[in-house]
Amino acid sequence: MAPLPSFCTCGVADGPQLPPVVVRMYQPDPDAPALRSRVLDMFPSPEQLATMLFDVMEALGWRETYMLYNKRSEFYRSFEALLNESARRRFSLWSKEVPVAMTTKKDEEALNAALYDVSIAGREHVILVTTADVVGVILDKAADMLLLTSQSHWIVTSFDVRESQLQGARSSGAVLTLLRPFPETAPPWGRGSPDGPLTYRMRLALDSVKLVTSLSPDLGTDSRRSERKGSLYLAPREGGCQAEMTSYISEENLSGYSGNVSFDSCGKRKNMPVFVDEYLQGETKQVGIWTAEGMCTFRSEWQKPIDTHLLSGRHLRVFATLSKPFFMKKTAGKSAEVGSTPYHGFFVDMLEMLASRLNFTWDITVGSRRRSMIIEAAESKKYDLLLVAFSMRTGYTGSDKVEFSIPIRTRGYFLTMKKPNRHGGEGIFQFIGPFSAQVWFSFVAAAVGVSLVVAANGRLNPYEWARAAGRGEVSEDKADNLSLGNSLWSTFGAAVCQGQEFLPRSSAGRLLTGAWWFLVLVIVASYTANLAAFLSKTSADRSIRSLTDLAGQTDVPYGTYKGYTLVKFLKKSQEEPFKTIGRYLDKNSDEALLNKSRQAFERAAKGDFIFLSPATYEYEILNERCDMVILTDEYFFKYQAALPFPVGSPYRTEINLALMKMAQDGQMDALENRWFNMKKYKCYTGSTLDGVLGMEQLDGIFYYLMIGIGTSILVFAMEWVHFKFKKWCNKGRSSELAKEGGGV
Repeated sequence: MAPLPSFCTCGVADGPQLPPVVVRMYQPDPDAPALRSRVLDMFPSPEQLATMLFDVMEALGWRETYMLYNKRSEFYRSFEALLNESARRRFSLWSKEVPVAMTTKKDEEALNAALYDVSIAGREHVILVTTADVVGVILDKAADMLLLTSQSHWIVTSFDVRESQLQGARSSGAVLTLLRPFPETAPPWGRGSPDGPLTYRMRLALDSVKLVTSLSPDLGTDSRRSERKGSLYLAPREGGCQAEMTSYISEENLSGYSGNVSFDSCGKRKNMPVFVDEYLQGETKQVGIWTAEGMCTFRSEWQKPIDTHLLSGRHLRVFATLSKPFFMKKTAGKSAEVGSTPYHGFFVDMLEMLASRLNFTWDITVGSRRRSMIIEAAESKKYDLLLVAFSMRTGYTGSDKVEFSIPIRTRGYFLTMKKPNRHGGEGIFQFIGPFSAQVWFSFVAAAVGVSLVVAANGRLNPYEWARAAGRGEVSEDKADNLSLGNSLWSTFGAAVCQGQEFLPRSSAGRLLTGAWWFLVLVIVASYTANLAAFLSKTSADRSIRSLTDLAGQTDVPYGTYKGYTLVKFLKKSQEEPFKTIGRYLDKNSDEALLNKSRQAFERAAKGDFIFLSPATYEYEILNERCDMVILTDEYFFKYQAALPFPVGSPYRTEINLALMKMAQDGQMDALENRWFNMKKYKCYTGSTLDGVLGMEQLDGIFYYLMIGIGTSILVFAMEWVHFKFKKWCNKGRSSELAKEGGGV
């Protein structure tokens, strides 16, 4: 904007002359060529902006900050001046560029990366040097990433930012410092006009028009001064500042919409105050003022907010759904305490911990577990908090209609089925499982038969112990070495690899014994190998441990509920083993895809069916259904579960912050151990790794030993009684013989 000279040069071959005065309302790029006319800058100089910003930060007590900027901001032209001022004051300054608009997914990713860098750096003091149209988006995203807390303080440099763009920080407890380079005066047509409030650029434009119309149209003449007071010819000069000022500008200040308008000898605007406002929890108040002389004065002493709890003293309406072990109804015995809630579970304990931290009370309404009902409860905004483990998976039905807390727990799917029966019996007789009943009967019959043959050979063979003792070749006490009882004992000793106590002398007896030993060698080796395989690795509950194992077998059918998101994923996936399982489900949809989730679970409980189950059945299987087994050691198709909030909930940020502190203090780990520790479940059976045997496989052997001990004690008592009776009888007979001898 410039006043025209009194003479017109339009159409002259030399072309129009440059106007003698240019009123500029923006800062040019550093590389832009200098104008040969007199320039009056309505906008503050880069040095002024840098000085003002650092004066404000020092008044706040800052010595370091993180700056987020984009290249459309007016402050970006002062970027070099900001860096110089930071170095001069020995101020720690980090910076990161953010997008100028949020129109594409790439812009969103760039903003996420910048805010993540702020989070990693752990900076609580941030300067937002951006245009006003992206301030709201950045603050909303920062609130979601928990960068706006009661310990955070941000400076927003955009002169045109409105309170409606600061709603992301409204309930966060964070303090925003706003800079206003103009007084709070209404435009001529009123603030309530359809066009809304005046922007700073509009204010500069209005003041520029007013300034230009105040200048004399004779500025281009050769006269040193015009007749009109307050005008002065300003001749162009190469470099440096003009030595003379216009009387109008030097003697009188313009009172404009952007404040008092006056310039120094170089055409730079001076005496421009900047008002410092403070925004906290939806309220704005002026706390200080900065002047061009480099003074920043706060009218009230700055105090950093200390843990302001928006929830303090409030009564929340809570919506919950029954889900084990998150939210369960107590039995009659557990709810006997006066005043205790009739519910218990992970969420109830977590809610009590949150209430003790944030000082609120609540009442709970229990509703349907259907996802549509949960979405409806959130959209109605009848409830302040929803105690539901809601999936955060992108694209999941209803995920765009709620806002989430931080992740509470990782969930997913697993494989489950009925525990298969062991071969050869259950309970204490599992150790006989490696052999069939026919093999065991044949082995016992062979042992008895061999014992009978050995006893007969020992009695009849002339080279055996009995006949040799009769001829006096051996002592008499060895005559019964191969009696029927000793033969049975020796055969049993060889069968259990303990050696044979009495060996035959004849070649026939040795040949028979050698044949029995060879049979025992084969039987014992087969039993040992088959016992380990039988007890440590049974059928499907041991051979199928992952989706790869499931896809590689055709013996056991499998399936799931057709409404699960997992089914869509498996059918569309092009990677193994998901592709193979997806083809199987599609091909056998009538039998593999069931209409109800509970129907699929009960079918697996009946046997001969593997259920691709969500984590909602985990607690029931491990704590109530001991007839079922979870095959996989880890979840697959995992997702993060979080608490859903109604859109725009003022409590989400504060609850998120409390949950983070609970995690840091170890309270969330304590809840995890209390409600998700598998070792505390009734149906937990220890390690399920292949090759590791537990007492459920080998307890029969110990029962067998106890039976043997008891039987031996009974036989010992019988032998002791028999020995005493025999001794008494022998003593009585000896007395009678002595009496008869004495009578003779």
